Amino acid sequence: MHKQRVLVVTKFFWTEGGGGELATYLIAKDVLSKYFRVTIISGTKEPTADVLKHCRYVWWHPFTEKYKPVEWLKLIESTKQFTKFIEQADIVYIPSHTLLPLAIIAKRIKPDVKVVVHLHNYQPLTYTSVVLTGRRPDVATDLMVERCEHESSLRAVFAGMGHYINLASRFALHYADKVVCVSRRQHEILTENLPMLKSKAIVVYNPPPQLPNVEKRLDPEPTILYVGGGSYIKGFHFFMQAALNALKRGKHASFLLAGEFRREHGVLVRKLNEAFGKRFRLLGRLSHEDVLKLYSRSYAVLVPSVCEEPLPYVVLEAMFMGTLPIASKVGGIPEIVGGTYAERLQFTLGCPEEMADKIEMVLSLSRDQLVDVGSKLREVTLKRFNNEEVKRRLLEVFGV
Repeated sequence: MHKQRVLVVTKFFWTEGGGGELATYLIAKDVLSKYFRVTIISGTKEPTADVLKHCRYVWWHPFTEKYKPVEWLKLIESTKQFTKFIEQADIVYIPSHTLLPLAIIAKRIKPDVKVVVHLHNYQPLTYTSVVLTGRRPDVATDLMVERCEHESSLRAVFAGMGHYINLASRFALHYADKVVCVSRRQHEILTENLPMLKSKAIVVYNPPPQLPNVEKRLDPEPTILYVGGGSYIKGFHFFMQAALNALKRGKHASFLLAGEFRREHGVLVRKLNEAFGKRFRLLGRLSHEDVLKLYSRSYAVLVPSVCEEPLPYVVLEAMFMGTLPIASKVGGIPEIVGGTYAERLQFTLGCPEEMADKIEMVLSLSRDQLVDVGSKLREVTLKRFNNEEVKRRLLEVFGV
């Protein structure tokens, strides 16, 4: 039987990128390659070798451009080169938020091709692809995100202009046959702002991450993990306030900090270690495998995001690893933790005192209690994010 051909178009491919790229890799390898002939076009030069066993992979230079407006111009310029890939495809799958305008190009080249867009953020609503909790997704949001995330007024100005250029991403959704959202909350935000999506948007949770069978081995000293780097939208400022509040209350714990940090963050951590006796350890950017190892030894992972996280893998991975997530009540997080012990550990955004209370709550548990609660978290999460159910729903989207 002739297999239909799926063209996957993504700016980055795992192990480059974040949660969206991890989901794309899992979908391409474990779902699409089983039923389709899959070609992946990406700007990542060295993808995970595993995918090369299952899919054809093409590195595409225009996708390496750093700035979105320039990238979109390069896409238009390279349309002729891209035509052959579109003409050979039955389905074009676009899981990359920066490449949404390709939906327009694909339909113009081949009107009968099926276009599936998979949204892992809010690119159709904001230039930065971020929706801040409690704020409208407007130009002011883009200005604020760029200014706070990068501490650059110049970047904020460009984001303000980019907000209107980004209308191309919103327009592109008119050309999509199906739009996949990764949580009910993301679907709600998108359809409230873009009512035209109601007829084509569907909610499918991301595939559960493939995690090693690592035994839970808690550190002798209570250890709390934070993996958001110095990012404003990941809530670094709230993390620091809550951690300091917990230490000032006399709580005995160490904090592991992973991710990308600027020089001033390192200076801050050194000063705090001088004041509190080396309670903070700045690890920097780590591989995915190394982060997973940290879950196994940590009492909890802190997720103080200030944005409407669609379905953060950090919370999913923590629960799969039996580690308690202490997370802000935003985006799809309540869907992940609902009905579990982790639901009690959610805190109100912008309230570091409440976050410190949740840290104290975890530190009050015995090691046996932590292992028991973590085991139950893992069990519930495995049932809730059933891999076979995710595959079934995805295949329906692709027409199998």
